[in-house]
Amino acid sequence: MSQKNRGVSHCKRSAFTLVELLVVIAIIGVLVGLLLPAVQAAREAARRMQCQNNMKQFGLAMHNHMSAFGAFPPGNVNYDEHENRFKTGGWQHGQDELGWHWLPMLFPYMEQPALWELVQRCDDAVPGQAMNPCDHCEYSAALGHLGREPLGGFDSCPSAPVVREQFSDGAYGLEALAKGNNYAVNWGSGDMLSWESKETRGAFGTYYVDESKIFKNGVAGDRFQNRNGMKSRDFLDGLSNTIAMSEVIAAESKTDIRGVWMSPAMGATIFSTFLNPNSSEKDVLAACGADIDDDGKKPRLACEEVQDTAAIYAAARSYHTGGVNVLMADGGVRFVTDSVDNLNVWRPMSTAQNGEVVDQ
Repeated sequence: MSQKNRGVSHCKRSAFTLVELLVVIAIIGVLVGLLLPAVQAAREAARRMQCQNNMKQFGLAMHNHMSAFGAFPPGNVNYDEHENRFKTGGWQHGQDELGWHWLPMLFPYMEQPALWELVQRCDDAVPGQAMNPCDHCEYSAALGHLGREPLGGFDSCPSAPVVREQFSDGAYGLEALAKGNNYAVNWGSGDMLSWESKETRGAFGTYYVDESKIFKNGVAGDRFQNRNGMKSRDFLDGLSNTIAMSEVIAAESKTDIRGVWMSPAMGATIFSTFLNPNSSEKDVLAACGADIDDDGKKPRLACEEVQDTAAIYAAARSYHTGGVNVLMADGGVRFVTDSVDNLNVWRPMSTAQNGEVVDQ
């Protein structure tokens, strides 16, 4: 009787061939290659939304200030409306009369009571003198070297890299000022004197205070008495049609003022729409980073230094792809592309009293 493999089953064992394995690896590589950009885009979208939320908080603070004082805070306060009215440096730069600016004035409405207390202590500490807080507040150990530390993130865009270099430029008369600020208020469509012309005036500017009303018999009064900037009725073009704030980029250079929160300098806490967002043209600054490597890798940080003139301007700049976030004076936030029409859209959006209403 023949045996026909009774009780024995034959199973054919299978395995990946080398070609099949390579195909699977290639497919996985393609999928990962497709997925990573999507993940990165999602992360940037989340960062941009956080940046927009930061700006909305600033908008709420501005309107809370308006509820309390009847106006937005001034861009800055100055006690000399003649020779030094456009300067924002320190005493070595010939500017002793510069007062506080919009950002510290918003501390009470940004849940920053400790910082506001330091600001008030600094303001009371120098009786009988014209004040420049960027000078004496940072210099004084008794005042906690106010200005040497970053604000803690609420003034920083999460898409922007951290800047650790402090501003320390003896020629500009300021030293050891912390960087990291990425939000600047709108000065208008021109240079540092945009504020003085109805055609170019923005949402913020310089307000002059008679020094004799600040100091009486050698005793300092309330140097925050002028907390009144633009009132709602001053926005002839409408709050919803005027830019209040946009983004700026801090520069990793000790001689570049951009990113400093303590100073109302162009490119630090103020900007203009003279140039398009993220313009390939250089910012013109009173304190520029001559040591910034401008080999094409950082075209948005290129700058030119021009001191002792009002003809300086800094563009709105960000690390977002394709444009910048802007806060309108009514508290709304928009995204404006780099290719926006400068003459017919971008500049008109920045003027408050020039009769220009843009459907953007």
